[in-house]
Amino acid sequence: MKRLYTLITALLLAACSLAVSAAQAGDADTPHYPDLQTLAPADVHIQKERSTGARYLRFSNTIANLGQGPLEVMPINNAATGLTDAYQRVYTHNASGAWLIQNTVQAGTFAFHPAHGHWHFEGFALYELRGVGSDGTIGATVYGSSSKVSFCMIDTTRVSSTLQHASPKTYSACARDQVQGISVGWADTYGWRLAGQSIDVSNVPDGTYWLVSTADPEGRLLETSDTNNTAAIRVAIKGNKATVLK
Repeated sequence: MKRLYTLITALLLAACSLAVSAAQAGDADTPHYPDLQTLAPADVHIQKERSTGARYLRFSNTIANLGQGPLEVMPINNAATGLTDAYQRVYTHNASGAWLIQNTVQAGTFAFHPAHGHWHFEGFALYELRGVGSDGTIGATVYGSSSKVSFCMIDTTRVSSTLQHASPKTYSACARDQVQGISVGWADTYGWRLAGQSIDVSNVPDGTYWLVSTADPEGRLLETSDTNNTAAIRVAIKGNKATVLK
């Protein structure tokens, strides 16, 4: 069932409403949280730099929102600190079915990303290359990791149109004063060519590893569950080749 809503954004914390055309899941006046779920990394390969000989494990990463409400983060420029603070807006619906902001909480900061040329929410994902435990599960040893990766959060890939609150594409802007987010049923995909989509494996020996991707690693965002924020795949590394194992 298609649902069309209109999102009206203002820089004031309380000046937003969302209208929908059908009955909503959950009780009126209760929060409808997003639910971030990381999908399995894709396009995995090793890229070697000719100038330095460094090897990088590169991959695409997708974070979906399969919850009851949108993930929406609003920038507020803080004159006192010089930072752009990030505020998450959590939605609810009233007895008439109109969507409203139920809560607004500070969730971190935005920063300008020179390599991408736009503004990112800081620390949205973490990538790690871990060893394989004795029972085949993800081991404790970290052989390589990214710094906490920042994202411009937008709707890039539709992953489900059947969720109760699935909506049309809503978030598409990355400027300093524009709201970012991921609508219900949508995902934000960062392709392997983008800056930050890699782990340095120059000193990693040949072998089998777990490539682990975690959304919101510090738990800054409110959502229905943090237990499904991580996805992992086994990768065999041999020289300048990486093979995803089943």
